[in-house]
Amino acid sequence: MVVFGASIQAILAEEFARRPADPRRRVLEAVEELATDFGLDAVELYLDGLFLFPDVVDDGLLADIGRLQQRIGLTLTAHLPYVWVDISAANELTRRASVEAVVRAIQACSPLDVTSFVLHATGPFGNEVAPGVADPEQSLFTRLMLAAIDRSFTDLMRTVPGTPLAVETMDGFPFAWQAPLVERYDLGVCCDVSHLLVRDEDPIAFLDAWLPRIRQLHLHGVREQALGVNLRRRIDHRALGGPGELVDVPRLLDHLTVRGFTGPVILENLSRADLVHSVATINQALEA
Repeated sequence: MVVFGASIQAILAEEFARRPADPRRRVLEAVEELATDFGLDAVELYLDGLFLFPDVVDDGLLADIGRLQQRIGLTLTAHLPYVWVDISAANELTRRASVEAVVRAIQACSPLDVTSFVLHATGPFGNEVAPGVADPEQSLFTRLMLAAIDRSFTDLMRTVPGTPLAVETMDGFPFAWQAPLVERYDLGVCCDVSHLLVRDEDPIAFLDAWLPRIRQLHLHGVREQALGVNLRRRIDHRALGGPGELVDVPRLLDHLTVRGFTGPVILENLSRADLVHSVATINQALEA
């Protein structure tokens, strides 16, 4: 049976913008709320918090989350830092600092049982450059980025060996360009179904091709937005389900069941309202 969960950002992104009175307590309450009130079996932690909110997300809080995990029997995944972090940076100073941020985040999770650490192999610059490139070997920037990813993977394998890393499929930089490195370093994959749809790729075909390496899925709503008479774009991280939804949830869940994938499948919403809608969509598909 597939294990379903959600990113902790679904509850805390909005609340932290409003500056909660006791943010440490709210983090713990949010983890438990996702498990008890939403009926989810997994929670994905947001490890950028270690660096963006160091007075809140520290060793003591992670130890408390570890005790909570043991008490309620929760599956935990963790999203490694990606805000102002880029392990594909050809600027060596930036790359090394980014790798160090990733390593420190992994080491900070030692009190936890984390089944999967989601890793962005590229940052915003990769998503900016990639759309205009047909062949990565013909672009100086993409060659430099892939060489930097190679060095970063080498550093990570040396510094934190055995970590269950899962390289995420991005909506801009094609996963296919990173695939040889993922295989060379024997890494896992985070299949972001919705990112693939934004790229107009078939997530079912991707699942079939990469299933042995897929440690977890990300799932969120995708819609088409009209930008002009003949111009449209796909936007993601919306509530799952409803009019115009491009994610075929019943087909996806049926396929995961047939292929024996047990998860976790993480709902990567950024608001409580969207998460409520997404959980209802999942439950409706399961009951059909």
